[in-house]
Amino acid sequence: MGGVQVSDLLLPGVAVEVDQLVFTDTEVRLAVRSGAASAACPGCGRRSSRVHCYYQRTLTDRPVAGRRVRIELRARRLVCGHDRCVRRTFAEQIPALTRRHARRTDALNAQLADVALFLGGRPGPRLFQRMSVDIGKDTLLRLIRTLPLPSSGLVPHLGVDEFAVRRGRTYATILVDMATHRPVDVLADRAAATFASWLRDHPEVRIICRDRAGSYRDGVQAGAPQARQVADAWHLLNNLAQAVERVIGRHRADLRHLSPPTATGPKTSRPLKVETAQSWTFTDGRGL
Repeated sequence: MGGVQVSDLLLPGVAVEVDQLVFTDTEVRLAVRSGAASAACPGCGRRSSRVHCYYQRTLTDRPVAGRRVRIELRARRLVCGHDRCVRRTFAEQIPALTRRHARRTDALNAQLADVALFLGGRPGPRLFQRMSVDIGKDTLLRLIRTLPLPSSGLVPHLGVDEFAVRRGRTYATILVDMATHRPVDVLADRAAATFASWLRDHPEVRIICRDRAGSYRDGVQAGAPQARQVADAWHLLNNLAQAVERVIGRHRADLRHLSPPTATGPKTSRPLKVETAQSWTFTDGRGL
């Protein structure tokens, strides 16, 4: 195959040597061993090539042609030659292939995490079942929780709102980058002190889009007095709709006396008294 090895096709970029390759109707089995001359001790970082013993290790890799891939690794336990190191022996870890106590390769874990992020806990295992990978929904959810959180960077335009953890009892706060419309953090409650503490750690915030809650207003004044506060469109429209509904509700009897215009002209009726917008008052005591 022009000098291409089996390990280059099935395990690209991994320093291993394939001793045996077995194909069955449902499985591809590889017997491999490390191709490195030495390994670094995780305790002191000193490299060692002195073998203490060998042991068998089995890992699952990405499927190939609809077949499961099982890697049987002849792993090495090496002796650390540093006299002051707390480790006398250590197990060799092969980069891009093994991790401590792992039963799946790094490549398979990355594939599982991608599918879990796109599909979630229940559809993911159904897809992997067609790909000849046995995995459960709880395992996929654990993989999502172990993923590092992406860095949000600077957030000059911040959106803040509450959400119910347990409706009527427990509420938390979600913070959103208004430029990317992605969450940047979640606060444990909706208290003004908690929000103010977060804002002190992010002095780059210049505009804060929020609802009409007084706790968020107080949090901004205490933690980011330089920021400009704006009301988000949804809450403004919602407040306007509630105010119109209250006005119409108070004049429901007057609306019943109105009749549609006839061909000869509109029918006169009792004049409808409508309050002006300046008299509308919301629950927090402020006008529209």
